[in-house]
Amino acid sequence: MTQHFKVLYFASAKDASKTDGDKFEWSDNINAEALTKLLLARHPDLAPILKVSMFAVNMEYMDQDHSWTVQPGDEVAIIPPVSGG
Repeated sequence: MTQHFKVLYFASAKDASKTDGDKFEWSDNINAEALTKLLLARHPDLAPILKVSMFAVNMEYMDQDHSWTVQPGDEVAIIPPVSGG
């Protein structure tokens, strides 16, 4: 059986991807770099947004050192910077 993980897009990431979420097939060793490549392959307009966004996995912000990997069933959120007013 194929395993998957979900990606949720918020704010400008949602606008650029034109969706609020995607499902991806899981494979070993999907780290931040590999995830970024998967996202850009599906949504090239995310390129400038991903450079400044944070990743959260299962509602927990991930370290900026990108030492984490995605696991089957994970929910990954792309959270761009938020401007307030």
